Amino acid sequence: MKKGLLVVITVIAGLLVGVLALARAWSNHARMDSTLDDAFQAAAKDAARVPREFPKGSQWLQSKPLKLADLRGQVVVVHFWTFGCINCIHNYPVYKAWQEKYAGNGVTLIGVHTPEFAREADVDTVRAKAKANGLNFPVVIDNDSLIWKSFGNRYWPSIYLIDKKGRVRYQWEGELDLSNSDGKQFAERIDELRQEKQ
Repeated sequence: MKKGLLVVITVIAGLLVGVLALARAWSNHARMDSTLDDAFQAAAKDAARVPREFPKGSQWLQSKPLKLADLRGQVVVVHFWTFGCINCIHNYPVYKAWQEKYAGNGVTLIGVHTPEFAREADVDTVRAKAKANGLNFPVVIDNDSLIWKSFGNRYWPSIYLIDKKGRVRYQWEGELDLSNSDGKQFAERIDELRQEKQ
């Protein structure tokens, strides 16, 4: 009986030590996260990456071919979409609001249409879907996924905000709901980037 009781007490003591160690580690982790977040925010401007140019010979809809280098001095919103993706369709109102709000105001919106399925690669259908949904901004066709890969993109839809110096500063993956705080904060980044000096 004494031996069994000793084993139980040893196990309980070990569990308590483990719980205390986890609590201490969590406390340190929280402090480190706060410090890292501050450091990350401070370094984010300088560490932002410059995306590659759109491939030469890419087909453009609703615009002449654009080059990111020619758009320096403006904020560029690059969003990856495909017309058959319901999550992309849910973002259409956001894109339409942005194209209206920022028309002629130092922001260029570019849609990168990267098909998920072969049937989404038809350029005439992309053109018709863009027109039918009031998406009047430039669209570059990315049927071979070269732009997708150059951005290291993973999901439809994804949105990249590029600052006036041509650096990717912010990224959003998935549907953008402007009625929640995270969505609003991301959208406000466009105006923050507009206010920055080049």
